[in-house]
Amino acid sequence: MKLRRFILLLMFGSFLLNSCSEEDDPIIPEPETGAYSEGLFVLNEGAQAAGTVTYISNDLEVVENEIYQATNDDDLGTFLQSMFFNDDNAYIISNGSNLITVVDRNTFEVVGKVDSDLVVPYYAAVTGGKAYVTNINSFDTSADDFVAVVDLETLEVTHTINLNTAASNILEDDGFVYVQNSSFGTGNTITVINTATNAIVETIEVNDGLTDMDIENAYLYVLSSGSFETVDLTTGEVVSELIFSDEIQGFSKLDVEEGTAYLTLDNAVYSMQVGATEGPVEPIIEYSSNSQWGKMYGFEVENDRIYIGDAGDFSSNGFIQVYNVSGDLLEQIAVGVAPNGFYFNK
Repeated sequence: MKLRRFILLLMFGSFLLNSCSEEDDPIIPEPETGAYSEGLFVLNEGAQAAGTVTYISNDLEVVENEIYQATNDDDLGTFLQSMFFNDDNAYIISNGSNLITVVDRNTFEVVGKVDSDLVVPYYAAVTGGKAYVTNINSFDTSADDFVAVVDLETLEVTHTINLNTAASNILEDDGFVYVQNSSFGTGNTITVINTATNAIVETIEVNDGLTDMDIENAYLYVLSSGSFETVDLTTGEVVSELIFSDEIQGFSKLDVEEGTAYLTLDNAVYSMQVGATEGPVEPIIEYSSNSQWGKMYGFEVENDRIYIGDAGDFSSNGFIQVYNVSGDLLEQIAVGVAPNGFYFNK
């Protein structure tokens, strides 16, 4: 009888312990995901009307145009230039409206705006809760271009860094930002800013005709119309230089992925290893375009895919094409006016 009572007590105690344990363990809800939580955004610059954003799923099966207008009651302003992410938000730069629109990166619902102290904003780099935004300022001279420092918590410009030279692309690495001092292929310097002090600490001189740059593994890769240079960011020195042959000149865009440099020239994409001593000869991609100025208007390489955007006549809808890195066409998709950039919501 005592043994039976003891067994019953053990079973009852075990039940109590399990009950308490289940009650004590908090129920952690699954994170909410929005309609745009996995995929990529295509930024469509627009023309006279407001620019738009197209969403495309990672498998390229789902395409939705004008997702901002579908979610919000206003528009994004004119001439969308670039986009960047920080935490749960995406930031869309409209340089025709001197505006940065902040949206939830997964739902695209607007959460705020930066609408003062910007003058033709262009590109941005993010570090330490701040965005460093290049501003073209007036178009009659590049001597008044500047970098605006935006507090991403308050959405206010807290500092202005005058460059006294042109400002376009901007990249961040290890607490420093690197500003491309060129305008439409004219220029040969890169300004280095220490983000801890917001002071200009160095100017890196590169070849004339600077068109684009990228950073990978503490090296800055610099593309000019006729050359490819490698800068060691620990020293600020140009450590290698490749001059392209006379037969292949005029490169415009660059993306470095896992040691391979992808370069654009007119309506073609070339590739080479970053340590190559000779330039590429044959393109891996050539596509048909009737556009005078909008060939390869958007360009990005991500996860073994090459994305290109064609702006057409800059007044009607353009298109993008997606290739694998071997040059095989995977998909062509109609998007908005003047697709100029690809941004991946990982």
